[in-house]
Amino acid sequence: MSEPRWVPVGKIIRTHGVRGTVKIYPYGETLATLKAGSRLYRHRPEAPAPALTIKRIRWQGRYCLNDFEEFDSLDGVQELLGEEVFLPENLLPPTDEDEYYHYQLLGITVETGTGTVLGTIKGILSTASYDIYLVEQHGKEIMIPAVADVVRSVDLDSGRMRVDLPEGLIDDL
Repeated sequence: MSEPRWVPVGKIIRTHGVRGTVKIYPYGETLATLKAGSRLYRHRPEAPAPALTIKRIRWQGRYCLNDFEEFDSLDGVQELLGEEVFLPENLLPPTDEDEYYHYQLLGITVETGTGTVLGTIKGILSTASYDIYLVEQHGKEIMIPAVADVVRSVDLDSGRMRVDLPEGLIDDL
């Protein structure tokens, strides 16, 4: 049996209160589907991924506040600060048609409808309205809005995204 593909779903950014609660910056919406008893994992390539069992989960704005069964004090959770939390790919909720997880889009080639290669998606910014794809092109960064009027097609099998850019978004095409 092959190792599961581990997908990052958030990053533990700080503690909250004095009882071992941590604040997690979510990558996408996956954390919102979890509940008490669900497990997150700390992925370490050199060792099996230790499970973190959710005791309590709640939201504070865009951040997720979690208490884990394995920790009950502020001192205990200090070791988690700065770590990403993961789920095996097979436990991710299915996406709707024309929806993708961030990890699926990172590294794919972005091209215009005429076939001009713009670069590769290196990052994704989440905003209140829509995501923005950060595309690297010859050492420069292009910001492409992830909206239906711009993103015309995504083919994960071939690793390509076709876009129709609004006039003026990139001057030197």
